[in-house]
Amino acid sequence: MEFITAGAVPEEMPFMPAIVTKGGTTIWLSGATAFPLVHKHPHDPAELKVPSGIAEQTRACLNNLRTALEAAGGSITDIVEVTIYNTDMDAQDEVNKAYMEFFGDHRPTRTHLGVNRLVGTELKIEISAHAVISE
Repeated sequence: MEFITAGAVPEEMPFMPAIVTKGGTTIWLSGATAFPLVHKHPHDPAELKVPSGIAEQTRACLNNLRTALEAAGGSITDIVEVTIYNTDMDAQDEVNKAYMEFFGDHRPTRTHLGVNRLVGTELKIEISAHAVISE
């Protein structure tokens, strides 16, 4: 396995943004929120400002996933599975619009779950994914 830090200092992070399996074909992406992908642990509240709207937070999540994915050698079209954790299921149309803008014609499998809370009280959405690099 190869651990992808995407610029993080491993000793300061409680997780890796991405892990590439042996052989380099499968990439496991940690859940991304609208928080900066690389940030201090324990959290520094001044560093963790996020947009208030769920569509903007969705875009930030997806861009964070892209950063980790590209650091691991993948691209958006390599994503085969997405899991969305959403604190406001009534806003899923806004999430879907931002999601479809990001993925374009690419449609990975997806699970969209309603949850009570995420790691930050202002966070509305978290997205994780798996990618397979085709040869």
